[in-house]
Amino acid sequence: MNPDAAETVAAVLPPDAPPFAFAFSGGGDSLALLGILKAHSGLRAVLHVDHGLRDTSQAEAAQAADLAAGHGHDLVILRWSADGPTSGLQEKARRARYGLMGDYCRLHRIPALVTAHHADDQAETVLMRVKRASGWRGAAGMRTQRYGPVWPELAGVTLVRPALCLRRAALRSGLEAGRAIEDPSNGDLSFERVRTRRELQAHPELISDMLALAADMADGLSADMARIRAALNGYHLTHEGQFSVPRLIGEPALSLVAPIVGGQGGPADRARIAARLPDLASGDPVAIGEGCMGRWDGEILTLSRDPVAMTGRKDRRLAPTAVPIAVTPEPAVWDGRFLVSGEGGQLHPERRGLHVGYRVHYGRTVKVRNLVEERLSAALTLS
Repeated sequence: MNPDAAETVAAVLPPDAPPFAFAFSGGGDSLALLGILKAHSGLRAVLHVDHGLRDTSQAEAAQAADLAAGHGHDLVILRWSADGPTSGLQEKARRARYGLMGDYCRLHRIPALVTAHHADDQAETVLMRVKRASGWRGAAGMRTQRYGPVWPELAGVTLVRPALCLRRAALRSGLEAGRAIEDPSNGDLSFERVRTRRELQAHPELISDMLALAADMADGLSADMARIRAALNGYHLTHEGQFSVPRLIGEPALSLVAPIVGGQGGPADRARIAARLPDLASGDPVAIGEGCMGRWDGEILTLSRDPVAMTGRKDRRLAPTAVPIAVTPEPAVWDGRFLVSGEGGQLHPERRGLHVGYRVHYGRTVKVRNLVEERLSAALTLS
């Protein structure tokens, strides 16, 4: 183990860190990080996802279990079966992986999931985003900690990347050669990330360039977030996720809040939101996008879950896509806004003017956790 790497990881995950699960592929990066974290008091589970996309996947899962056992941990193997079209399979597999691990964390009340992303991964991510023209915010890359970055798959879970500022070689220093699982897809040039990795290997100077760019853009994000916090000062949020603030906020703050209130993932369509601002200033109800409806009455801006986003524009009766759910002891995400669990009962959508809230049927022990509040609080604490 590299002592410097262990010290870097401990700065993010100190001994008294909250409980976490660890995403373990069995590859060199995750094996090296498990070696650092194996005795951490907060480690509750080591998780491996078998996507079933290769004939060798079960054998790889068994090998991963042996590797985890070598560090004193029983591996939890989660399995996914792909169905439907194969286009975009890598992204589907990624979301499925986070979905399975998110389900496990919620079920076992584990608030964080740790991954072995490192600085070389960051450079790849930034270069891909630059080529996609994703804007300066995208060029800031990944954050060391982020609440629910894949939504709703990681609802209620903070993703932690304690090795993000370590280069791959530093993380893997001391790792015994030949022990880790080699993923054959890492040589498949049909995947954008593999092509990007090859490009960075051929031009290593680009790695430091991409990392410097990410650091500069992250500073810009911090300044942007400070302005957003000032714009949202004095906001109010109901237990049903309806948001109000005593001013007409601009596009940056609105782009942060709209998808959270609407129960959607991100990033927001900032151009569309900016185009809605003149209509919003007129005082009329405005479909902002991201599943969100807004209204400015001259004194208070109110943002609500857009009923039309749930019912469709042809039928405005309440027959939403966020259908009633039967409440079970296993926590379930409802409408991207609430985490629901309990011993029986049902949660139903209920329209109240421009807002869609909920009502509980039959369930005296039903617990409804406000994810809108959690997401907003986590977003506003980003530095």
